[in-house]
Amino acid sequence: MIHILLYAVFLASLILSKYYNLGVIPQLVLLSPLVFQKEQELGFREYKRGFIWGTAFLPIAIPYIFNAECYAFVLNQLGVAFAEEIFFRGFLMQRFSNLTVSLMFSFGHILYWFNLNSVLTFFPSLILGWIYKRSGSIVAPVIAHFSMNMFFFYLTERFPRLLEILTKSLF
Repeated sequence: MIHILLYAVFLASLILSKYYNLGVIPQLVLLSPLVFQKEQELGFREYKRGFIWGTAFLPIAIPYIFNAECYAFVLNQLGVAFAEEIFFRGFLMQRFSNLTVSLMFSFGHILYWFNLNSVLTFFPSLILGWIYKRSGSIVAPVIAHFSMNMFFFYLTERFPRLLEILTKSLF
């Protein structure tokens, strides 16, 4: 029950954030399982294995990281990846399947941005859930998520038309 309730609070916080410029609230909700759950239950275990699995994705992030104009943005993306993975993989996957969590992950993105890119977050989310299950560590999907985001930003900077297509509203 707490999983559904906290997910509903997260969705409400996204709406508040979108319309009332309260961007920190969704991040706090995403991190809230750290307050009432044991770290090991959230995937803070198997650090070495998680690091090995996660770093397999780092090469796709390198082009953006080395050419970033704003390293604060890069660090922000690491924080976003950490918060989202704690909530979706570490917390929600205790109760729901990878498929269900990936749908929930995508729905949050669709609710906030409502564009093609939001819909497409479903597929990387499936991969992140699989990595979490295989590695047994939250570290792996955090690094992989960060790397995927950096690769996405690299592609959209190199090919601006791609960004235009992906971020066009669905209607």
